[in-house]
Amino acid sequence: MASRPGSQVGAALMMALIFLVLMTLLGTTAMRGSAFQEQMAGNSRDWNVAFQSAEAALREAESYIQLTPVLPEFDDADGFYQVNAASRPVWTGDATSDGNGFITYAGDLDGTADTPRYYIEELSTVRPAGTETETGTPMEEIAYFRVTAVGYGAAVNDDGSAATSVVLSTVYRNR
Repeated sequence: MASRPGSQVGAALMMALIFLVLMTLLGTTAMRGSAFQEQMAGNSRDWNVAFQSAEAALREAESYIQLTPVLPEFDDADGFYQVNAASRPVWTGDATSDGNGFITYAGDLDGTADTPRYYIEELSTVRPAGTETETGTPMEEIAYFRVTAVGYGAAVNDDGSAATSVVLSTVYRNR
């Protein structure tokens, strides 16, 4: 029994439309995945720029501590604080603040949304183990400092503030 020529009309069109919808979904998914990967790469680069700028500020502070013969008074202002002073900057968590001031990185970092900054806290001094103080010649105490720095990435928010920041902290022994 032979089929009539008119009974197959439109089957090729339906198959072509289904195939076109499948190809459209496949292309859209591929584009979305590609855009997502590009966004992840941009965020990773921005975080890396922020990390490097915070690292540069840390190194500047450590160099300052090492090369300055007489350090300024740690009076809980302008970037020099006693350990855990309430007035020091807070750059992590929900309630961030710049406290009673900080020290701005002196170098020029291209590609960052803001200049990195840091503050130095004076920790307690330590007398080396095994040294005697009763012999009449006092041993020089070793001073320790905590340096906390914040660096910023290149991306900016709608309000002009840096979109990415990294906070680093280190303990540094003087001399």
